[in-house]
Amino acid sequence: MGLAIYLHIPFCVKKCRYCAFNSIPLPPGEDGELLVSRYLRALKEEISLYTSLLGRREITSVYFGGGTPTVLPPGELSSLLELCAMSFTFSGEIEITVEANPGTIAETGLRELRSAGFNRISLGAQSFKPGELELLGRIHGVGEIYSSFEEARNAGFENINLDLIYGIPGQSLEHWRDTLERALSLRPEHLSVYGLTLEEGTPLAEDVASGRVQPCSEEEQVVMWEVTEETLSRRGYQRYEISNYALPGKECRHNLTYWYNLPYLGLGAGAHGYLGKTRYANHEDLGTYIRLISKGELPRAWEERQTPEQERLDTIIMGMRLRRGLSRKVFQQRFQISFDQLYGTQLEEMKRQGLIGDDGENIFLTGRGRLLANYVLAHFV
Repeated sequence: MGLAIYLHIPFCVKKCRYCAFNSIPLPPGEDGELLVSRYLRALKEEISLYTSLLGRREITSVYFGGGTPTVLPPGELSSLLELCAMSFTFSGEIEITVEANPGTIAETGLRELRSAGFNRISLGAQSFKPGELELLGRIHGVGEIYSSFEEARNAGFENINLDLIYGIPGQSLEHWRDTLERALSLRPEHLSVYGLTLEEGTPLAEDVASGRVQPCSEEEQVVMWEVTEETLSRRGYQRYEISNYALPGKECRHNLTYWYNLPYLGLGAGAHGYLGKTRYANHEDLGTYIRLISKGELPRAWEERQTPEQERLDTIIMGMRLRRGLSRKVFQQRFQISFDQLYGTQLEEMKRQGLIGDDGENIFLTGRGRLLANYVLAHFV
């Protein structure tokens, strides 16, 4: 079975006001250079540790996430990718993605990444409204979204994703429609569209809690959610997962690994992985991560061997996020028992409420079911 690889680059220019990911602003000058050098050395050593444990496994996708990977020189990212290629066997049609924020990339560097083998780029646009970008704490302006997209195209990237956020405090439906139209004018191959989550401890969540900022209501977000599918489907994009849309054949293969509950190797501080039916997470603290790697140890903060029931539930919860849903045949082959034997009662109840569809081969969320996904999936837990 092929394996996906996720590499976490925790550095960014500035922490966004809504961000709860494991990321830190890159220190300036020599302090930053030293930290990056130590971190990348540890990351390469972690790759070597897994090579000795796993052998030359076939790799179907590689994803550089963060943070903002493109705050590092293109040569450093290319060096990491080259080590992965030397340590594992890349499949013939491997997908290799790098996340980037507008304003952290230039065409020369993008050409270098493309030449090194990166064939997909994910741009964190988030919004095409200056006030919304400022509220979110983004470092780029609207003009930089356009210029970065054009530079990526010129560098040879034929598979580009744009990240967008709706439900931003103060965002009107008119503004959201305009952001969608501006994004569509670029004709990206893929769009990841997320409702804003106010994560505890972030500056934006604190502003909302204190009353300094008024959040979008749940009703407003539902309308934006519905308008998104209506607008994108009319323009040829299919919602293949609750928050993700793609032109035909351009679904993100790496993320499909997660949604099919297949194994993936998570590398870097705070990265999560799923290997040999064991879920794990690395230490988030960079110092702890580097120290453990230097001792030749896997830098895991926790790991959990999944029971058959946990594996089944994860497969259901993630698979139901997909538009095509969960395949009865694949479920039976994987678990040696039919879905209906285990969850027939829950299935019938959700069908009765009009939240789950069933074509005999696949079990999937209806349009209303996708809107109430957490409610539906809770019935199988």
